[in-house]
Amino acid sequence: MTTDPKKSLPSPASSEFVKNDVDRLLENGLADFSLRELLGALISSAGAAERGLYLAKTRTDKANGFYDRGLEVGTIPVEIQVPRTRSGEFRPASLPSPYRRGYGAEVESLLVNMLGSSRSINAAKDALRKMGLSSSEQDLERVATGLVEELELRNSRPLDPDMLAVFVDGKYVELRESDKLRSACIYLAIGLGRDGKKRVLSCIVKPGRENLEDWKTVLRGLVERGLRRVMIFIQDDFSGLQPISQGLFPNADIQLCTVHMQRNAKTHLSKIDAVEFQQRWRVINASWDVEVGNRQFEELCDRFTKSYPTWIGELRKKRQNYLAFLKYPEAMRKSFSTTNAVEAVNGQLEIMRRNSGGYFHSDETLKFKLGLAISSLENDRWRSGARITFSALPQLNALFQARFEGAA
Repeated sequence: MTTDPKKSLPSPASSEFVKNDVDRLLENGLADFSLRELLGALISSAGAAERGLYLAKTRTDKANGFYDRGLEVGTIPVEIQVPRTRSGEFRPASLPSPYRRGYGAEVESLLVNMLGSSRSINAAKDALRKMGLSSSEQDLERVATGLVEELELRNSRPLDPDMLAVFVDGKYVELRESDKLRSACIYLAIGLGRDGKKRVLSCIVKPGRENLEDWKTVLRGLVERGLRRVMIFIQDDFSGLQPISQGLFPNADIQLCTVHMQRNAKTHLSKIDAVEFQQRWRVINASWDVEVGNRQFEELCDRFTKSYPTWIGELRKKRQNYLAFLKYPEAMRKSFSTTNAVEAVNGQLEIMRRNSGGYFHSDETLKFKLGLAISSLENDRWRSGARITFSALPQLNALFQARFEGAA
């Protein structure tokens, strides 16, 4: 953004500026100033306004002008005027902590958000140049590189041997390669630890569509990195995946995602029958007892087997895998019946995909946005764990201990 050397920002010493700073900036031509100048003016005016409030309450003190100070908003150098009082006891709360020069965390957040909303790293850099912040390009590159490196480390670090639950699912995306789009699949595995917190165990991008060989590589990788005991393994009904999961984690319950099953019902059943199927499934989903749930499931199959023998026959074979969640505390049944934990990552990635024009502009762009989505979840929503999970944690750990002590 270019600036006119003849233009000048109003001084914070002016009572008019302190009184109505935003209006004054607009009147003087806001677009003609760089973000650096605007930040300096706003921080200065905030300090002056704070002093005004302080003096209104402290009649024994008086204003004593300003002194110049340089600070950094992240990597942006900003010049401000700091208001003083005669007693020296006043200090604007809008300044960084004493002996600190800047506001690093805020700008780090700005850069991360810019990466998330931009089509690519280069697009984000271009935006910084237009904002007059070319000095922040190196920091943006550092943030993006850090996200990609963290993603790679996440796929190689040793794992805790014990997990209460593991959720796995794949997501199809498109990447730009030269002037063409190519398909890729993101293979995600999320673990629920015995401490009640979720964490991403593996997040691997493979070219092409979802396939069984790639799932073998991903799941064997979890075992090689130390994962041994899983109480319940939640996945969709991808062909051939269930025997692999059961073979690698023989003492785990294999739960097939009930949301995927309900979507399939809409495909295989007529519209009227699909509505009845959903109603009957909701009753099963709310069953208070495993045996009751099993009986109701058989009744559901009997109701539709004449009209849809093939699909209902497959459904019936997998009854124990669709109802495994009923063995667990009521508070956890909804979580353990679907792969929605993976959808938390996929949902954020989907927003970034739409913001990028419907596809990712390179493999690197996909990886840093994937790293951003995971980092955002683990540092925010998943950081302290879900309240409902903690309420059931003693029961879950007791079930885990009983199962694996018995297996030993």
